[in-house]
Amino acid sequence: MSKSSHSIRLSHRGKGILMSIGGVLVLSPDSLLIRLAGLNDYTLLFYRGLFPMVAISLILLIYYRAKFLTALLRIGWAGILNGVFFSAVNITFIGAIQRTSVANTLLFLSSAPVFAAILSLLVLRENQRPGTWLIIALSLLGIFIIGWGSYGSNGLAGDLLALCCAIVTACSAVLVRYKKDIDLVPSVIVGSFFTACYAFSHTPDLAISSTQLLYVGIIGFVLVPFAFIVLTIAPRYANSAEVQLVYLLESILGPLWVWLVISETPSLNTFIGGSILLLSVAWFAQHTIREEATIV
Repeated sequence: MSKSSHSIRLSHRGKGILMSIGGVLVLSPDSLLIRLAGLNDYTLLFYRGLFPMVAISLILLIYYRAKFLTALLRIGWAGILNGVFFSAVNITFIGAIQRTSVANTLLFLSSAPVFAAILSLLVLRENQRPGTWLIIALSLLGIFIIGWGSYGSNGLAGDLLALCCAIVTACSAVLVRYKKDIDLVPSVIVGSFFTACYAFSHTPDLAISSTQLLYVGIIGFVLVPFAFIVLTIAPRYANSAEVQLVYLLESILGPLWVWLVISETPSLNTFIGGSILLLSVAWFAQHTIREEATIV
């Protein structure tokens, strides 16, 4: 008689964490491709809005088929608001990364889990576990070390835009969890439309070379749609702050891509802070998934 086989069933929280890991791995080359494209703010924003709008519309058309319009209309006020949040994240992120250093941008973006944790407590009455607060603290320490020495070296406007990006990202994650009974993925279409309209209103000149089109196409048709679909779905399973915590891995994976492709060697601070961040989030994800998995 053969031994009975066992399989592991992930909890909802474990699924949310695992989905977030997949999303951040796909999104991680985003900063590199932005650098390689070398476009101005508004031209980049236009295609960063247009291409995901087309890509996600096609994905949802295939998924919902005749019910596509119903799914789009069902998002209601929450979907419109999340679309505004999505557009604001795009605009503030591009504005920040073009006006201040990458280290400064990542330093401020690292506060997103803190804002998500506070908003979850105030809006959803969800308090974080002690372990989650510990990993948030260690992650902030890692990001602070990465940014040490470069903070304040560039414009204040970029720093403020990065801080706004972190706050809006947290708001979006909490909203998605609050309305987890509704599929808000179609709201990314709305947000992409808002982004493209905002950019076009500022610059009707959208000239782009074939090489730049390739880079922006990868961002718009692959990276942004996949990552933000995951970012919209994951908080329905895991706590908003925990999803944002996993997405901090972009803070170390982004510079790693730049190092490998452009040969821009990271500083010692980046290695030290990145190691703290990577190990903290990796332990948190592995511990959470194993702790809540069940064997069936």
